Amino acid sequence: MAALQKYRALKLGFDTDTAEALGIAEATKYAIFKNLSHKKRIAKEKEEVIKQYHGKKELDDKTFEIFKLQALDRFPYVGGKVYTSENYKRAVFLRFGEEIGNKIEEWAKNIIENCDEEILKKEAKFFNECWKPHRDELSEV
Repeated sequence: MAALQKYRALKLGFDTDTAEALGIAEATKYAIFKNLSHKKRIAKEKEEVIKQYHGKKELDDKTFEIFKLQALDRFPYVGGKVYTSENYKRAVFLRFGEEIGNKIEEWAKNIIENCDEEILKKEAKFFNECWKPHRDELSEV
């Protein structure tokens, strides 16, 4: 999921570091908040940020609006944590190794190249038309 989201972000015009940060943040969001309502999650995240930064910084709701992610200091913010390119590299390459990490990225890149940009801009359409039909293929990689 992280690699697929990375290539989705790249195709939508984000730079590589931001795309990798978005990739891991989106994968984390899907995992953590699968069963939570959007309003409840947003309220909790804002409360956590205010506590963490003592109200000095506000979350940005516009930077990653397509991904329905908030931003803090230009990076995606999910579950009380800011995600960067390094988080992505740890999740894909350090966890699985360079060879498998490259295969995962190639798999994701091929899927995204065949997805219409309008589908990539809509989270539900992306999930149903790009992710669901291919998610079980990952075990073959």
